[in-house]
Amino acid sequence: MEKKERRIVFAAGLALLLIFTFTDLQISMAIAKKPAWARVFEVVGEIPFTTLTAAACALLFRFRTRKNTALNVLAAAGSGLLFAAIAAMGGFMTYNYLRENLAHVSPVWAAVIGLAIAALGIWIARSVPEENRALALKYAATALLYFLLVILIMNSVKTVWSRMRFREMTDPVNEFTRWYQIVPRGGFNNIYASFPSGHSMNSAGVILLMLLPPMIPALKGKEKLLHVIVYIWCAVVGISRVFMGAHFSSDVTVGVLLSLAIFEVLRSILYRKKAQERTFL
Repeated sequence: MEKKERRIVFAAGLALLLIFTFTDLQISMAIAKKPAWARVFEVVGEIPFTTLTAAACALLFRFRTRKNTALNVLAAAGSGLLFAAIAAMGGFMTYNYLRENLAHVSPVWAAVIGLAIAALGIWIARSVPEENRALALKYAATALLYFLLVILIMNSVKTVWSRMRFREMTDPVNEFTRWYQIVPRGGFNNIYASFPSGHSMNSAGVILLMLLPPMIPALKGKEKLLHVIVYIWCAVVGISRVFMGAHFSSDVTVGVLLSLAIFEVLRSILYRKKAQERTFL
């Protein structure tokens, strides 16, 4: 994000967080009805981030060093295993959401979705010209670190905060806690994993699209369109989580802001001018 855009996004997010601090429960009580469209986004909301991360692994495999046989084999094995693991994880996560929303879903869908994520990741990686090798490896490093940090930070905060999900409440008025209240419960429990929204953090991972135009010629000139896609996707997936009763509006807002902040920190480090001048192996 450019400086002005970054200021607008985070200022708007913080303003929304202030509003939701006082309206969380009322909003959820009014709209958490689990409509069909929200169920769709529960299933597909995390796929773009997984796909873009799988593409990072495919780029590492494609542009690995071949100057040293041992390093070549090691890089091929490592990136290949990471690629398979991330595609499989995306397939199983999506299958689990399908199973929760539809009856009698075959486990075959986990493999089908995983293969689709793998195919899209390879297609993205193959769209990068050889001369953009350095940019591709920089993207790969950013995407993989981003993916890892989102998972670690998300689950760490969920475990510490232990905010109860709206849809798990039998007495919302008395069981509700505000987003800034920490309620230690002695470990992770999915019932108490409302804050922050994991779907929202992962959906914000679609911001990796903004790194693609410099290295994929077909996307040059489409930066504004990609920006629009990123923000619409974050908003729609986030809103769907409130409609599903899985999260409160503040959970969603913090999830998106936290994910974008992680991305911006990594981008500022890995894409600074000195980093651009380095030669990647």
